[in-house]
Amino acid sequence: MQNELNTCVQQIIDELVTSGEEVGLQVAAYVDGKQVVDAWAGVADETTGQLVAGDTLFTSWSTTKGFAATCVHILVDRGRLSYETPVVDYWPEFGVHGKQATTVRHLLTHMAGIPQMPDGVTPEMMTDWDAMCSAIAEHQPLWEPGTKTGYHAWTFGWLLGETVRRVDGRSIAQFAQEELCQPLGITDFYLGIPDAVEARVARLRQDEQHLAGALNIQGLACQVMPPQVTTADVVNRPDVRRASIP
Repeated sequence: MQNELNTCVQQIIDELVTSGEEVGLQVAAYVDGKQVVDAWAGVADETTGQLVAGDTLFTSWSTTKGFAATCVHILVDRGRLSYETPVVDYWPEFGVHGKQATTVRHLLTHMAGIPQMPDGVTPEMMTDWDAMCSAIAEHQPLWEPGTKTGYHAWTFGWLLGETVRRVDGRSIAQFAQEELCQPLGITDFYLGIPDAVEARVARLRQDEQHLAGALNIQGLACQVMPPQVTTADVVNRPDVRRASIP
């Protein structure tokens, strides 16, 4: 039954690649802790022709938020953090411009009111943890924290990551490895890749229609996901791959 399922999934993803709908991808599935699907297809790097393999690494995008949130939950479980405590108690510089009452729960639930990226943000700035956290701490909230929900697409990671660092002392990249990945046997998740795995990372292809739409966005959407940094070319940069962007 397991072999039949894996064969069925393999056929589906082969067809997706052949049709051009996908470039390269992997599929894994587990039932009751047992792996029942392990399949891959397509190309990992169109510039070199490198194929996807079982150990190819892919950009995880916003699924990373689950790892970042779990790091916070671990600290809460250990009594070192509280959901209802103001962030300023852990991160004093954060408590300016109307954010004094913002709680850890507000960060986790996208209610902090600061989904906007820093003005003029660049890829280079995004690789500088301290610069990003300092700029975000200076933000004035776009709404009263706790009164509305708005997706903190990029800022979520720095908000939770710096809170973890202020409480624990370790970067969230190190904390996630030591307290989450290692105990669960997760060997290939990184908040910033090491040099040794660079060759295994799939290169993203920019969807031109998506890019054209992104370049035309205005207002709040443009502040939350600035088009100059929310592109495949930026995420494919070696320095961005190595940066911790949770």
